[in-house]
Amino acid sequence: MDVEREQALWNSIYTGLIGYLTVALFFLILDPLLGRGFLYTPALLGSTLFYSLTDPAALTIRPAPIIAYNGVHLVVFLMVGLVVGQLTYLAVRLGRQAWYLVTVLVILVLGHLYVALWALTAGVRSALPVWMITVAGLLAVVTMAVYLLMIYPELRRELMKRDTG
Repeated sequence: MDVEREQALWNSIYTGLIGYLTVALFFLILDPLLGRGFLYTPALLGSTLFYSLTDPAALTIRPAPIIAYNGVHLVVFLMVGLVVGQLTYLAVRLGRQAWYLVTVLVILVLGHLYVALWALTAGVRSALPVWMITVAGLLAVVTMAVYLLMIYPELRRELMKRDTG
């Protein structure tokens, strides 16, 4: 693997880590502000995903569901980072003609993940409303996009150009 492709791979991994940390920090800050336990949301999602919790009132915050959910959360964001990062790298290398395809693929991936998470949380929606999922997801998208724009100056320059054609 050449140096440029290896760096693009690492950038993709960092992109996923940034998205993961953004969502984790969002809920670490939001949960106490809402008067919940410090790790309420990962406990809720881990208990829902791995222990079939359907009633948020029955939630007990325990390490096992928190660790299990964070593992899944990390892996999902690493995969998203790899897809989005590699598509961005491809768009930078191929130029403007690839942007439409890359944009559509990124929206498709993120849209499917959003719907999957929305379906997963159906039973506990009273404790985790759609607005929380949406805000967390949008924050992750923004921080990942900012990172990608920072590491690909040619992409920034191209986006700043006016289309004169």
